[in-house]
Amino acid sequence: MMNEILENVRIGRIAGRLLSPPHRVNGIHEADAEIVRMERSGAFDLAITADAVSEEVESGLYADPRFAGWMLAMSNFSDLAAVGADPLGLMMIVGCPETDEERLLGGLAEGVEAACRSLGTYVLGGDTNRSAGLLLAGCAVGLVPRSDRLMRVGAAPGDRIYLSGPAGLGNVFAFLALEKPPGVQLGQPFRPVARIAEGGLLRGWATAVMDTSDGLVHTLDTLMRLNGCRMIVEAGGTEILHPEALRIARLCGFPAWLALAAVHGEFELCFTVPKDRERRFLVHAEAAGWSPLPIGEVAGGGGVHFRTAAGLVPLDTARIRNASETAGTDPRGYLRRLFEIAEEAGI
Repeated sequence: MMNEILENVRIGRIAGRLLSPPHRVNGIHEADAEIVRMERSGAFDLAITADAVSEEVESGLYADPRFAGWMLAMSNFSDLAAVGADPLGLMMIVGCPETDEERLLGGLAEGVEAACRSLGTYVLGGDTNRSAGLLLAGCAVGLVPRSDRLMRVGAAPGDRIYLSGPAGLGNVFAFLALEKPPGVQLGQPFRPVARIAEGGLLRGWATAVMDTSDGLVHTLDTLMRLNGCRMIVEAGGTEILHPEALRIARLCGFPAWLALAAVHGEFELCFTVPKDRERRFLVHAEAAGWSPLPIGEVAGGGGVHFRTAAGLVPLDTARIRNASETAGTDPRGYLRRLFEIAEEAGI
């Protein structure tokens, strides 16, 4: 079916052959990290996730080993943030070629350590091997209060949609790294941070939460499918986009919303809050020095829509998400597909 998400089909082929753990709380796709019930732990459950950045290293996006280490740690800890977990630490798996080993491993360690220090957590251990190229994967673990864990499911019509901060900078970073337009560069380093503190603040308030590590459109599409609702985004408000993402889009002449559509996101949290909790939630957030960004609302029906001056514009989110799958290892072919979709959408 054209509306199927190819990545989900691939995951289903694997998961359908595996026993479902009786002590896992969430179903497939229902949370950013797997939540494991620990009967003897009292009020807490274990949150555990795994993520790799080998594709980004191989494509040249993460050429600097320090940056690769930073992103390895943050991509894993971001999943913990999205379930409201407090991190216990990170396990690492590193495959490294013998040539240039000292530079690669030294830079990687510096990047991972800097990321962990910024979040007040640690590397717990891991494994190293020889490999033809630099291979990086991690597994982050944390504890989440059983009564206040966050999931991707729970949103309902009438809920307001928020972001922990502006989005789009991750995709613009990837665009500049791949296309290298002459004379165009980010005005600040791209060093996204997992929103651990904000995830903790969402406990007891948010009805559904997911991070934007694969881009905001991907996130909205997943939340829409899991909750059987329509996601309406106020596309007229340029504050949704990080100012640098908006500047680069205008400078390079591509539709700004594409910075939300590609799959190299950042680590903001996208979440929903019921209207009857919204005012009290915002007071709660403000007291912690945080100003969440309202971007839209949940409605009945299905699909992801942008509200523009011309009215509601539906996005073909399945086609947008599947573009990365059909492009395979051709990043420029993937960009061409996205530009084609943007031209057809007319926004």
